[in-house]
Amino acid sequence: MTQDMERMTLWQRARQGVAARRSRREGAGPVSDRVDRFCHEEDGSAIIFTLFVFLFMLVMAGLGIDLMRYEMERTRLQATIDAAVLAGAGAPIGSEVTDVKAIVEDYFTKNGMASYLHEIDTDGEGEDDIETSLNATRVYAEASMTMDTYLMKLSGIDQLEAFGAAEAEVRTPKLEVSLVLDVSGSMDGYKMTNLKSAARDFVTTILNGSDPGNTVISLIPFSWNVAPGPEIYNALTVNDTHDYSSCIRFSSSDYNSAAIDPDVAYNQQIYTSLYGSFDNHNDSWRSCFPEERAQILPYSMSETDLHTRINALDADGNTSAHIGMKWGAAMLDSEFQSVFNALKDPSVGVVDASLSDIPAVYGEAETLKIIVLMADGMNTDSYYFDENSPYRGPDSDLYLLTYTDMEFLYGYSIYNVSRRYYDSWAEGYCHYSWFNCEYQVSDDVISAYYLRDGSWYYDIDNNDWIDSGEFNDLQDMEGFISLDRLDWETAWGLMSPDYYGDITGNWGPWNDYRYSERESGSIKDTRMQAICSATKAEGVVVYTIGYAISSGGNAETQLRNCASSPNHYYPTNGANISAAFNSIASNVQNLRLTQ
Repeated sequence: MTQDMERMTLWQRARQGVAARRSRREGAGPVSDRVDRFCHEEDGSAIIFTLFVFLFMLVMAGLGIDLMRYEMERTRLQATIDAAVLAGAGAPIGSEVTDVKAIVEDYFTKNGMASYLHEIDTDGEGEDDIETSLNATRVYAEASMTMDTYLMKLSGIDQLEAFGAAEAEVRTPKLEVSLVLDVSGSMDGYKMTNLKSAARDFVTTILNGSDPGNTVISLIPFSWNVAPGPEIYNALTVNDTHDYSSCIRFSSSDYNSAAIDPDVAYNQQIYTSLYGSFDNHNDSWRSCFPEERAQILPYSMSETDLHTRINALDADGNTSAHIGMKWGAAMLDSEFQSVFNALKDPSVGVVDASLSDIPAVYGEAETLKIIVLMADGMNTDSYYFDENSPYRGPDSDLYLLTYTDMEFLYGYSIYNVSRRYYDSWAEGYCHYSWFNCEYQVSDDVISAYYLRDGSWYYDIDNNDWIDSGEFNDLQDMEGFISLDRLDWETAWGLMSPDYYGDITGNWGPWNDYRYSERESGSIKDTRMQAICSATKAEGVVVYTIGYAISSGGNAETQLRNCASSPNHYYPTNGANISAAFNSIASNVQNLRLTQ
């Protein structure tokens, strides 16, 4: 208890000391007292800090709101200018600059931003904002706007400025197309009818999908061979041996390159037929078809000309798709620029004079090269004389007699020279020794052919044999002009090896032509794949069409492998070949837009 009393006494003393100190402070002056209390007062300090934080957050929120408004308007401005220049660049190729400008301005007007668009330069001075050409449109535009702020004004920022710029260019590549079509004998009938319709539609679609001058199509028909035509032939370097046709013979190594070099000397293909009578080769067995309908139509942009040539196509001969591909590739290879220039020469006039720089060099961004190869079956055999054959070169067994026709005037008996007989019957006595005939030279020059077999000569016109003496006497006949021994290349243009063997009994030429350098279907397949690979390696897009061929067969395998991809091969039957050509045309157009 005593301890409790002591503790109470100590507590009371402490209370009294605190009271004494307080009493002394309260006894001080009023100003110093208030200052002292303020300095030591802690009540309300949190409110001041909260107010400061609130003001800071208000400024930051205002900044965020205005910046968000600014970014939304800037994004909208940029989106509008992006869409506007894309639309302008997407105007039809060749559009007027003013038309393109109107498209851009219309986009801004419809988005309520017409006042934001800067003036677009179209005066052709300096660096134009809009440029158009035959195959490209480029558009550049700028826009800006000023936006009043809401809460950023508290920070002294009254306005924000947004700027946008965009450039777009749509460039449609020029298009070079080789349309390589099988016109072999198996295409006769409904196949040819359907092909012509499908090919015409393809040509129309491709040409209508571009501006004039941006697309050229070369038509290459093939069967036994490909006839380039005299104009292309004359622009090449060829070892000429005859004047019958323009077909060229390629070596195996020639198929390893897409080009046909105009400066390299190629051999002319002998024009003949395995079968046929004299001066009448069997069409189905001719080594070359020289008629215009079978010739290449080069670099055409005329729908009419292409349709006319397609309509004239005729089916005959065996199949040589490798030669078709070779020519199709060559027509797209820049090595042919000198040939193109020769064809464009006014003295030749085969291609339009407004065209230039065709074929373009490989890899040029502004040019897309396409081959469409259509075949209806396997490659089949072709025949060639051996290069060292005795039935090549000069001194054949065929002779040409040329003389002037003599017009009968009158005849008379040597025993009565004063009596003249003018009637036609009198000419029948001219061969008698006692009867003389008088003639005058006419304007008609006559040709007669004689085929030698040993010491005998076959008179082809009269279907008769004469001996060497009678043959030599031909040079003494009235009106004689010349008697020439033809070279073999000229002779084969008039007779087939079969005809020669049938008349002379010598089947050496037949066996030489038929077997010595026969190009079999399998050899053609190998060469076809070589030229297809060489062409694709240059960036040419190759489409192939198998027309009514066996699924999985050799013909389909060759065509599928030749195509740029399995998707570039189109199997068709008689009913849907048009669908195949239409699909390819659509793919070509889409490919142009994505290049």
